[in-house]
Amino acid sequence: ALASGYHNQPEMTQEKFKPSFLDETQTLFRTGDLGKQTAPGIIEFMGRKDNQVKVNGYRIDPGEIEYQLTRYAPIERAIVLPVQVNNQTQLSAYCQTDKTLEIAEIRELLAKFLPVYMIPSYFIFLKQFPLTRHGKLDLHSLRELRETGKSLVNSNYVAPRNYLESNLVSIWEKILSKHPIGIFDNFFEIGGHSLLLSRVVTRVHKELNVSVKLADFFKVPTIAGLATLISQTQYNYQEPISVIPPQKSYPM
Repeated sequence: ALASGYHNQPEMTQEKFKPSFLDETQTLFRTGDLGKQTAPGIIEFMGRKDNQVKVNGYRIDPGEIEYQLTRYAPIERAIVLPVQVNNQTQLSAYCQTDKTLEIAEIRELLAKFLPVYMIPSYFIFLKQFPLTRHGKLDLHSLRELRETGKSLVNSNYVAPRNYLESNLVSIWEKILSKHPIGIFDNFFEIGGHSLLLSRVVTRVHKELNVSVKLADFFKVPTIAGLATLISQTQYNYQEPISVIPPQKSYPM
C-alpha cells in the first residue's frame, strides 16, 4: 500500500521514493527507519535517522508539537521527549517560561492545531533548561525531572463524594489499571493517553448514558471537573436518589 509520490512535490518524491534494488519496476520508500539484516528475511529495527518517535501506534515528529507550544507567547522554548510510563511510551513537554501557566489551557490550545494523539501527557515548566558542561541541552536531566515528578502523583488522594464521581472513578481505574484514583488526579498525569481516552469516552456513554467529547478532557482532566461538567450540561443524566444494595434471600 505505497503511494506513487508526494502530490505536486517532485523534489521530495525523488528524494524519498527510490527504485527497488531487487526489482527496478518496483518502488521503495525511504521511511527514515534504520535496520540491519541479521538473517535472510529478518531485519532488526535499530532506530530512526530523524527525531520521529512512535507513540501508541502513531509516528510523531516532536518538532511539530514544539512549534505549536512556542506559538503560545509565554513559552520561550519547548522540548518534547518520549518517556516510558508503565511500559508505555508517552510524550512529555518541557517548557521554558517564567510565567505561571495553566496546563488545561495549553492542552486546549494544542487541540486546535494537533490531533489528540500528539498532545503531551505531561508538562514540566522551567525558568531555564539544564545544560551540559559543554553548553548543550541536557536531555538526560530533563528526563530525570519527569521521573522524579512521578512520585508526586496521587500524593493528595481525595475519595469520590457522590454516585457520579464513584462511577467515573470505577471506569478510570478499570481502563488505567490503577487503584486508587482520586477525584483531583489528572488523567494525563496518572498514565492516561489518547487511545485510553477514547475508551473512557465510550465507557462513560455506555454505562452512564451521557456523551463526553474528547476536547472536554483537556478542559477538565479530573474526575471532579468531569462530574461537574456532566451535571451542568447533560440534561439526560439523572443521578439515583438512593442506591439500595440487593437483599440476599435465604431458604426457610
